[in-house]
Amino acid sequence: MAENNAPQENVEGTIEKMMQFKPFRHFDSHGHAGLEKAGIADRPGCMDFWCGNSVVARTMMGARAVMGDPNPFAIIETAEQCPPLTPEVFVQSMDQANIEGMCLQCIHGVTDPYPGNPDGWRWYVPNEYVKKTFIDAHPGRFTAVGGVHTRYGVQAALDMVQSAYECGFPGLKFHTATSGYPNQQEMYPVYEKCVELGLHVQFHTGCEELPGTRTKYQSPLYLDDVGMDFPELKILQLHCGIFNNMEMGLWNVMKHENMYTDIVIPMPTLMRFRQYFDMDHIRFLEFFMPDKVFYGTDYPMTLPFYKAMLDNIMLMPISQEFKQKLTGDNFRKFINWQSK
Repeated sequence: MAENNAPQENVEGTIEKMMQFKPFRHFDSHGHAGLEKAGIADRPGCMDFWCGNSVVARTMMGARAVMGDPNPFAIIETAEQCPPLTPEVFVQSMDQANIEGMCLQCIHGVTDPYPGNPDGWRWYVPNEYVKKTFIDAHPGRFTAVGGVHTRYGVQAALDMVQSAYECGFPGLKFHTATSGYPNQQEMYPVYEKCVELGLHVQFHTGCEELPGTRTKYQSPLYLDDVGMDFPELKILQLHCGIFNNMEMGLWNVMKHENMYTDIVIPMPTLMRFRQYFDMDHIRFLEFFMPDKVFYGTDYPMTLPFYKAMLDNIMLMPISQEFKQKLTGDNFRKFINWQSK
């Protein structure tokens, strides 16, 4: 047998390819403003994240510990007792995790009436507040989506759309848990206006533990109608139906060219369970929709393990190309983000 004396190129094996690290900055597609201590009592619903003995207040105890609360498990009741969360804390966490920017969720929602609250529970984080306190104060670090619902009428909802547009936001968020079914006919003029203005719409499809919220409104099943009826509307499905109807969430993104999803939150402990985003689901996303999925965190709810979630993704046995798309490039393209 003749010897092959041609020069051999340095061919990397599988392990070398998996271990390659090409540093790049990430983008957090899903954060929450409004929980900052300054002026929190003036933003309806926001104090409920910290105060009382609810599921969500207990969830936030970890964030309280990170911010230096010496007794984070104590029940707090007043604005003065809320932790010292500021926009600067957001920026510090982002810098530590090598995150370039974050998309914040402005909120406008009112629940159905429920026992003890005949007017429903209201959650409101104003567009103008987020623009002034985050976007204008920290150029190049934040963008946002405005809040919208039709519980005050269609014209009020259209005014909410116009407000988001005038703030320069790329889209709006419909928080189904406090605003009802996404396929309600009262929302259709809003979707038409968003198409006209070039805005996308984000829809909550997870399970919510906030006061008065009803799970039935949050199923991704109802987004199929919106995707069918508005093929030119860019739709972002938040949470991909986690703990609700994850399979339908995945199917929506596969079926509709105009539908995308995030995977809030890739928490390492929960990812061990099939009911959450385990590795089989991550591989499914990489194979079927690698350009239509975004990394988000629900910060500051995830403050105690904010960097760990990103480290977890970077250590997953998925391609380097998909990691870069998932943790930044896909969402930058979706909102046409221009890096500063």
